[in-house]
Amino acid sequence: MAGGQVTAADVEVIVTWQGDSARLRGHSNGGRINLRPGEELNFGISKNSGKVQPNAELSLGAIKIFAQRPVVSNFTASTTYAVENLEGGAELVKVRPRQLDLMIPFEMSRILIPTSGGATALTVYAPPPRLLQMGLATQAMVSSISLDKTSKYFAVLVALCEPRLRGSSMAAVPSLREVVERLREVDQFRDANRSSVNYHIDYLAGRKLPVGQWSKCEDDGPKHSKREALVAFALRFDLVNEEDLQLLASPASRRAVDRIPA
Repeated sequence: MAGGQVTAADVEVIVTWQGDSARLRGHSNGGRINLRPGEELNFGISKNSGKVQPNAELSLGAIKIFAQRPVVSNFTASTTYAVENLEGGAELVKVRPRQLDLMIPFEMSRILIPTSGGATALTVYAPPPRLLQMGLATQAMVSSISLDKTSKYFAVLVALCEPRLRGSSMAAVPSLREVVERLREVDQFRDANRSSVNYHIDYLAGRKLPVGQWSKCEDDGPKHSKREALVAFALRFDLVNEEDLQLLASPASRRAVDRIPA
C-alpha cells in the first residue's frame, strides 16, 4: 500500500482524485475513498460542472471500480480510458468502450478519463499481489537472458531506461549524446565518450538482448533505433527496474540515501 500506512487488512483498494470532493455513502474523505472487498465505486461526468465525480450521473459516461481484484468497467459508448502503471516501465492497459470487468495488474495505477476540460486522473492503490513460495517455484532449465548488473553495459541500459523508469510513459528515449552526459556523472564513466557508450549499446543489441528484429530497416527507413528497441524490451520484461537507478547516483547521493532511516 502507499507509504506503508494502510495494509490489506485495513482496506482492499484506495482511490484518490483531484478536484472537487464529493460524498459517497459515508466512504468519501475529501479526495480519497477506501473500498473494502466486494465494494464498488462509480464515477460519472456531472451534468452541471462537466467534471468527473463519484456517483455522478451515469448517463453521461461512467467508470466503475470493483474492489475485489480490482477490476474496472467502462460504461461509455465511445470513450477509451487508459490505466498507467505508476511504478514506471511505461506500462499501460486500455479500458475500451463498453468493456466490463477488466482486471488491472498494477499495484499502483492511474486511470485517465478524457473529458472536454482535460483528463481526470484517478489514482488506485491495490493490495500487493500474491506470490508463490520460493520452495514451490520451478526453476527454468536454461536462462535465456542473463545480465550482469555490475557491468558497464548494464549501467548504459539503465541510463537509456531512466526517463521512463522515473514515471513518464511518454518520455523520449535519450540520445547517444544525452546518455554520455548522464553517465559522466558516475565515477566509472568519467571518461565516457560517444564511441565507448555506443560500443556497449551495440553489445547489448547484438549479444545480450534479442532486439534485432525490432530495429531492422524497412523500405521507408529504420523501424526502431537500437536504443528504442533496447528500452522497449528491457522494460517490457522487467530486466531493468527503479532499484537499478542507484547505479546512476554519485557516491555522495548513495551515502545520503543510506543514511535515511527505514
